[in-house]
Amino acid sequence: MGKTKALIVGVSYYFLPNASDLPFCKNDIFAVSASFAEGLNVSPIDISLLGEAGIVTASQFIKALCKLSLDCTDKDTLILYFSGHGTTSEDQHYLVFSDKCISTQTIIDYLSTAKAKNKIIFLDCCMAGCFSVNGTAGFDINQTVEDFVGSGYAVFAACNAQQYSYGHPDKPISLFTSFLCYALTDKLIIRGGKKSLHDIHKLLFLLLEIWNKHHPDKAQNPIYRANLGGTLFFKVQDYTPYRISSFVDETERYCITSVEPLHNGIAKRYTVKVILKEPFSFNEIATINQEIVSKVRSLDIFKNPIQEAQWSGKLANIVFCYYALDESDVLNGNYICQTTWVDESQDKDHWYRIGKDNEIIDGVYFSIRSYYESLKTFILDHTANKEQIIISTNTLLHQMITIAEKIISLYNEFISQQITEEMLVSFIDSVTPELNKLYFAESNLDFPPSELEAWCQCCSNLTATIHDFTLFYNSKYLATRTPENRKACMDITINRYYQELEKLKHLDKQSC
Repeated sequence: MGKTKALIVGVSYYFLPNASDLPFCKNDIFAVSASFAEGLNVSPIDISLLGEAGIVTASQFIKALCKLSLDCTDKDTLILYFSGHGTTSEDQHYLVFSDKCISTQTIIDYLSTAKAKNKIIFLDCCMAGCFSVNGTAGFDINQTVEDFVGSGYAVFAACNAQQYSYGHPDKPISLFTSFLCYALTDKLIIRGGKKSLHDIHKLLFLLLEIWNKHHPDKAQNPIYRANLGGTLFFKVQDYTPYRISSFVDETERYCITSVEPLHNGIAKRYTVKVILKEPFSFNEIATINQEIVSKVRSLDIFKNPIQEAQWSGKLANIVFCYYALDESDVLNGNYICQTTWVDESQDKDHWYRIGKDNEIIDGVYFSIRSYYESLKTFILDHTANKEQIIISTNTLLHQMITIAEKIISLYNEFISQQITEEMLVSFIDSVTPELNKLYFAESNLDFPPSELEAWCQCCSNLTATIHDFTLFYNSKYLATRTPENRKACMDITINRYYQELEKLKHLDKQSC
């Protein structure tokens, strides 16, 4: 795992005509340095400051930036933060140093080629949104997910290309920097000991959106552009996941392979997966079921501390048992039957409804899977070999991820008010037929071999999430949602996309 290395620059004093001094900029660098250390767990020895005394010449900056770039490895994250004057000339933006200006685009382009795996740039200056990035992240067929996720660069600008960046009215630092520090150090966006760049981005923009509503005369519409694959996750604290207990049991007649908690607020419930060691009759399974229910009712297996606090020490109210004949049946979810047992606190008329394939045998409620044999044969006939399924899945996944990154990039431009909703909808309409085609092609792939089950399921989840991008800003469905609902659904889906990419990154190593 690489390190995070940062160069933090604040220019307060100027020798240039028409460049007024900005005393608060030298305060910004100390605030940001502390926030990087606290919020992103960056080691102080990996943070370089320029401008403690307020003066930063162009040559000092270039020297420091080159040194940082050369010190980074291809596993590192490089962060550049700048606070000071910004100006435009002939549609080009410049960062203003104490003695001269340097093209912002030149700096961005230089860092885009730096050896570090990913680069993040924060620009707190006037008209900072006047820059471009080199396209969006494309998932090359020869890349692994680990190589793709987190590769590239991202740029945050304090305002758009026409706006000014202000000092904070109540703090001795810049306005944007104040909100940035808050977003960097906020503990509520930490999940599993990690903080994502996406969550920092969303919180930072939310804070500025609130500011703009109350201060329209000093509005700052921030800009975020990136050609980053997925997002970045910063490990910021130790994390010990909740340990879910397990239960297995083997007898001469059957093997309990798992007991999974399905508890809710009104009932303690378990799902039990069982492999029968011979093809028993349903009457025999009924006897086995009673034995299994008596074993698992008193178990304490929970998904989280909340379930544990509510149900610890209590008997289960509902037990669902699924019966298979071998491990492949369990893997493929193909069972000869399912039984349901409920205690006296439950509505048995609801749970024990009789139907075509549902009946009570020796006092046990059965759902009989009449299609078991045909489904088993179908699965055997349509199970792909490992190499075939990896190639087919990767081919579809690479295309879908590349389109997803383009959609997210345009959505960010829309949120930053750089394009209209009509432009976003037009693009999504144009790629929806292709995404539909790819999504349905992935859905029709053959079954994976057992060793690839988890990987293929993760890929399927990811393709379904990418397909969801077509549902919110699509001309066909636009009138069915409010603008607030469209935005909320899109934000949730983007976050799920990043989480699933991260999960796939780790499964990729194990399976492929």
